Amino acid sequence: MSESEFRWMPHHEGAVPPAGQGKRISTYTVALEGWRRGLDLKYYSYFDEDNLLKVRYSLSNGEKTHYFQLSMGDGVTKEAFDICDNKETTKDYLRNAEIPVPVPEGKMFDEKHTDEDILAYAATMNFPVVFKPTDGNAGNGVFANIQTVEELAEIIPHVREELGFDEVILEDYVPGREFRIVVIGDRVLGAMIRRPASVLGDGRHTIKELIQKTNEIRMTNPHLTSRLIKVDREIRAMLQRKGYKLSTVPEKDERVYLREKSNLSKGGDAIDVTDKLTDNLKDIAINVGRAIPGLQHYGVDMIVDEENDRGVILEVNARPGFGGHLFPMEGTPRDFAKEIIDFYFPETKDKERSWLYFDFDAALEPIKNRTASSVDITTITPEPLYGKKLILSGNVIVPGFRNWVKQQAKHKDLHGYVENQEDGTVLVIVAGTDQLAVEKFVKKCFKGPDYVEVIAIDEQEWNKPVKIFFEIKKRKTDLTPLQLEKEIENLQQVNEDLEKRNEELIARYRRFKSRKAWKITAPLRKVYKLITGKK
Repeated sequence: MSESEFRWMPHHEGAVPPAGQGKRISTYTVALEGWRRGLDLKYYSYFDEDNLLKVRYSLSNGEKTHYFQLSMGDGVTKEAFDICDNKETTKDYLRNAEIPVPVPEGKMFDEKHTDEDILAYAATMNFPVVFKPTDGNAGNGVFANIQTVEELAEIIPHVREELGFDEVILEDYVPGREFRIVVIGDRVLGAMIRRPASVLGDGRHTIKELIQKTNEIRMTNPHLTSRLIKVDREIRAMLQRKGYKLSTVPEKDERVYLREKSNLSKGGDAIDVTDKLTDNLKDIAINVGRAIPGLQHYGVDMIVDEENDRGVILEVNARPGFGGHLFPMEGTPRDFAKEIIDFYFPETKDKERSWLYFDFDAALEPIKNRTASSVDITTITPEPLYGKKLILSGNVIVPGFRNWVKQQAKHKDLHGYVENQEDGTVLVIVAGTDQLAVEKFVKKCFKGPDYVEVIAIDEQEWNKPVKIFFEIKKRKTDLTPLQLEKEIENLQQVNEDLEKRNEELIARYRRFKSRKAWKITAPLRKVYKLITGKK
């Protein structure tokens, strides 16, 4: 795939509202798949032990109901989740399995151990090594490929004191590429790797221009809309080491890497590598589920030595994000949302999938504002849609006309939208399960009300998803390149500020929990929860 395109699965194209993008990709797409098959969908609020609001959802066929958080359904037990939540516990289960799963050798240290204890153990190891928290997430506090004891000595206090991680692991560094592999039951669904932020030269544009073009593509990918490449000190330093500047024009097909780490939040790319998985690597991933009780579906991070067909498990995730698999920047998209619904509601496998989608932003609003604890999404009948794209020309941009179009669609139980265009035409997207109703609507639009003169209708088939119900869209306003660049910068800054704030809160929370007062009052909090019924 070239970097000038992004491949959608047809039933997802344009069907992921802003609230369903980024970190809520799994929460939206899994629910959408079930809803499109005619299942009852409910979103509801959940408050964790720190009173932070989380969004959960349930799907029901009227006889059975399953509950989900992100990509994880209730088929994954709490025991399995707790095991996966602690890296050292996970390794113990994998080592002690009937068929042991390969993991890096190392040791766990808690708050009773001093920094000197860790360094003493490090002296018995062969460098390079990895130092990381037992329960880190999104790479927080993880330092790989540490080359010397001196380097480790500087990292230890940063992770333990500044970031506030009490339990840490020191283990062997295993070279190779890191694969994220997703498994359900005894079946591997797919795998991806992450590539550090980069641009692909075309022999004509500068690195700065290529970054802008790459960001424009990323903004069309619902998994990466707020994960853009921002030119910062790290990128400038990386280019300088290579002898490049932002004004450098790379050769055609030359890939210029902008960062060392492959974090998607810093501009990295998800690349599908499912077809590169050997039977041996698949067996290793499947044996993980057999080693951990109650783990029905999961993701494994595996370092792969492709030359020797070997893999070592880094960690196991009970609720892996699906975004990079559903919307990879390169390779074949994998429909994991479909697989999850097939698993929990196998009786719906052969049902027709509707191509309607719902307004996730509106659904979340009352939950986020705490004006409602749950929202039921209107249940639909999963039937094929018959759609049309209409461009009405003539004297059509007239007050009241769009509302008239909306009423005609509403009377015929049709879905879509109407929108005035800059060229004086009116765009209508309309779809419904009744083909005759759609055709009657088209004829009605051509005739129009008395105060509108429709001279012609450009009529085309519409085979893309359509939002449920019918709405009036405001006129589009095209951004200039300067405005677009400014908008990208604003989104990047917001994302960076949120990530920084999140890291600060996590560190602060961990320091608070490490205090003696917190540990001493643990029994009182348990009694309070029992009395109040709060979880």
